[in-house]
Amino acid sequence: MHDLEVGERRSALVVVHGIGKQAPLRTLGTFAQGLTRAAALAGAAARPAKLLTVPLGGRLRPAVRLEWEGSTLDVIEYHWAEYSVGRLGAWEAFTWLLAVSVAGLDFRRQVPYLAHAASGRKLARALAMQVVQVAALAAGAAALLLALLTVLARADAALAAIGAAGRALPQPSIGEAALLLALVCLTATAVALGRDMFLSGWESARVARRHAAFGSASGWPGMFGSASGGWRGPALLALALVVGLAAWAAALTAPLVAEYAAAGGGLLAEPGVSLGLLAIAALAVARNYLLTHVADIALYVTSDRVSARARTRRAVLDDGEAVVRDLLQADYHEVYLAGHSLGSVIALDVLDRLARAPDAHAASDLRRLRGLLTFGSPLDKVAYFFRQRPGEDEALRSQLISFLHGVRRRPGLRDYGPYQAAPYALPFTDLRWWQVHATGDLLSDRLDHYYVDERVTLPLRNPLAAHGAYWSSDAFFHVALAWLGLGGAVLR
Repeated sequence: MHDLEVGERRSALVVVHGIGKQAPLRTLGTFAQGLTRAAALAGAAARPAKLLTVPLGGRLRPAVRLEWEGSTLDVIEYHWAEYSVGRLGAWEAFTWLLAVSVAGLDFRRQVPYLAHAASGRKLARALAMQVVQVAALAAGAAALLLALLTVLARADAALAAIGAAGRALPQPSIGEAALLLALVCLTATAVALGRDMFLSGWESARVARRHAAFGSASGWPGMFGSASGGWRGPALLALALVVGLAAWAAALTAPLVAEYAAAGGGLLAEPGVSLGLLAIAALAVARNYLLTHVADIALYVTSDRVSARARTRRAVLDDGEAVVRDLLQADYHEVYLAGHSLGSVIALDVLDRLARAPDAHAASDLRRLRGLLTFGSPLDKVAYFFRQRPGEDEALRSQLISFLHGVRRRPGLRDYGPYQAAPYALPFTDLRWWQVHATGDLLSDRLDHYYVDERVTLPLRNPLAAHGAYWSSDAFFHVALAWLGLGGAVLR
């Protein structure tokens, strides 16, 4: 481990969150806690964190100040979700995702570039994954359409089954209805109590295990672990009482419940009804995924084109640029940017904006911007699939787009012929850019389209959880400390 004593300096770190309905301050709190924990595990004693506000971009923004001997780091989040939530529908997100997946098989633009930059095995794997993604999306859409057609074709039978189920339903007396209501309420109460007891115990144990080696906080069971532990005995008694009452109500209403179950079973036996319910459930799951994992990307990256959503992208970048410019003009020796997922795209776009300002090369403040950390980043996909796609003969337009998105970008394979523009300087060539990629993260890339100083691969292999696993990974925050020049182990 490296020592955290790096001399007197004040640094600022802006963390940019990724896709989804990100709660305000969650990114800030999680990243600051991760750095604090990683530093403690590295043997560095940090002072208690200080909570403060910093005037940035025309308003006060919360910050967490972390202090070690000779070093102060102010961690600030850039929360851009407020500009994007609810701005794009599920259908638009799906059509965009399908179009992007098909674009990954572009044998004029994407495949030649990958063939030039990657080995044959990597190229074959990338193309195979793209084919699987296209096939899966098309198959999912076709299955839902087939289910809908089946429901429509069996509409008469489904309506008849619904009528038969209605006629088969028993008509309870007032007393029986009261018992049924009591059974439902008691069952819901028992489930809520049992769930809360299980989660409180499980979360406390998980937090305690995670902090078992964390200095003086050894065995910390979380914010509510101690309080919930004191109520475990009374809660068990209350749960036992509720379960007993629910069992008593169930015994009294057993014949009535059996009749309801028989009517429901007959209804579900009709394919038109069961398929309809499955299709509705599948649509609900797909809609939630599209709105939480895809819509933000589609909203942001397609705004480079003529789009009503361009104002959203402009607002995101205007605010992000204002935050970084104010930090560069403040009393900090160094400023760093870290971006997760789509946040890495926004962070790099802010750098592109700063780099294209008329006074960029002469501005001494820009030299304080020392580092970029991208993790779970889809920048390679954005670079080739999502930006504007000029026509075959639009040589100067193509170069203008590259000029506006050119920070640390590798040259492509385009031949501009007689329209080749003169070379231009690219700022931020000495920026320390580290990219962290989890092996199971299917949404991110290793960034072959950019000049990256350090690539770190983390052994997080679960494809269902890897994209968000950086936030709870000690290894990742050790990498973040090393990138900041504060120490930590770099995993290769």
